[in-house]
Amino acid sequence: MPGHRPLITGIGAGVLALGADYLAHALFAVPLLPEQAGFLLLKVLPLSTFENMLKALGVLARPLLLLAATVVIIALYAAATVLSARLFPRVHVVAVTGLAAVVGALVAILAFSPGDSTIGVVVEVVLLAATIPLVDRVLDGLASAGTVNEDRRILLRNLFYGAVGIAVLGIGYANVRRFTTALAMREGSRAASEVTDVNDFYVVSKNLGGDPVVDGSTWRLNLPTRSLTYEDLIAVPAQQLELTLACISNDVGGTLISNGLWKGPRVTDVLALTTVPSEAVWMLMESADGYTESFRLTELTPDHILATHLNGAPLTPQHGFPARFLFPGHYGMKQPKWVTRIRFSASDQPGYWENNGWDERAIIKTMSRIDRPADGTAVAAGSIQFGGIAFAGSRRISGVELSWDGGRTWQAADLHAEFAANAWRFWQLTTSLPAGHYTVSVRARDGEGTLQTSKTTGTLPNGADGYHSIALDLA
Repeated sequence: MPGHRPLITGIGAGVLALGADYLAHALFAVPLLPEQAGFLLLKVLPLSTFENMLKALGVLARPLLLLAATVVIIALYAAATVLSARLFPRVHVVAVTGLAAVVGALVAILAFSPGDSTIGVVVEVVLLAATIPLVDRVLDGLASAGTVNEDRRILLRNLFYGAVGIAVLGIGYANVRRFTTALAMREGSRAASEVTDVNDFYVVSKNLGGDPVVDGSTWRLNLPTRSLTYEDLIAVPAQQLELTLACISNDVGGTLISNGLWKGPRVTDVLALTTVPSEAVWMLMESADGYTESFRLTELTPDHILATHLNGAPLTPQHGFPARFLFPGHYGMKQPKWVTRIRFSASDQPGYWENNGWDERAIIKTMSRIDRPADGTAVAAGSIQFGGIAFAGSRRISGVELSWDGGRTWQAADLHAEFAANAWRFWQLTTSLPAGHYTVSVRARDGEGTLQTSKTTGTLPNGADGYHSIALDLA
């Protein structure tokens, strides 16, 4: 084959295939190959590597993974075409087309989620494979002498490179949006008031390809025997629940924790609208983004709600509009957003994060944090006022203590009045300290009297442990 023809074929086909895949994903929710590849990579990565990546890259980890997967896939198209042209010069187009179809189908099957459809997967595979013979045919036309007049050749060349350019711009635009979405994912603010403003509420998402924006007028909550509209759900009597949400990825002293006033019908009232099989043990939930989660029916209480409002207003898209589950006592991974379906089963079907190595139960651990003064503060010696939060989920908080002598002695802090059974608790301690350098640590006791563990552990697989400490320089 002459010159760089196979390389141009591979790059052109890869760019056009992914450009079409991105477009179909945006318009028709067709699965996106780079997102699927990223998902499979996260499944096989060691948990420690995944955790270190999240710590190093923060909110940019997922969009960077999506962009890297996109670039690598285009490079693989080019490499496969060049190699095939050398090994099978007469049938290299058929060989690469078949390879793209097989690999695309295999990845789609391995990464298949409840939000995917068989038709969508078929469309995806066709898009990934069909561009290879199409690009080859176009390049044949550009290379032919005599059979195509010069004006037609120029038009064909401009159309081809124009299409590749548009695909590059489309892929770039989609990835810029992913980075924008990621930067919109945020940590919560330091606790300045009982209820966290919605704009300061922490946001975490699994979605490499951007979070769903659900149309409330067409949304349905699909139950085994019926389907509820948003108006149907709003008509069910609602209850208000003050609840602190904490992410299982929250580090010691971190701000992936916020407190809100939630409102929505009790989960038990929603289930009363359908038929729960007598043999059912588990409630299985599915969301608009393909997220899945499970919960034991025997653990449902009147405090478990299907929230439609946060702080007096309908949920924002970032927080799960039209509806999200709230299960007090558990980390945020057990509180799925954008819920679209409820099923029942006699056996457990572990959810999205459980399948990626995180703890099935996700019970909130006792934590405490120093919010005031800030870490590294230099202030005058004398009276110092410390303040912060403590939280133990449904177990509540019975005490908070501080130490500034390396843990040899602990001083009890004053607890503010409890806001609610499932909300964080504020504490403060005022003391006089002479000049010097101090490391101040905090620990809490839950409502059962159990002391928070001092042993430091990472967030994987069931949440971080350890005492939060700050440094103070008093002069």
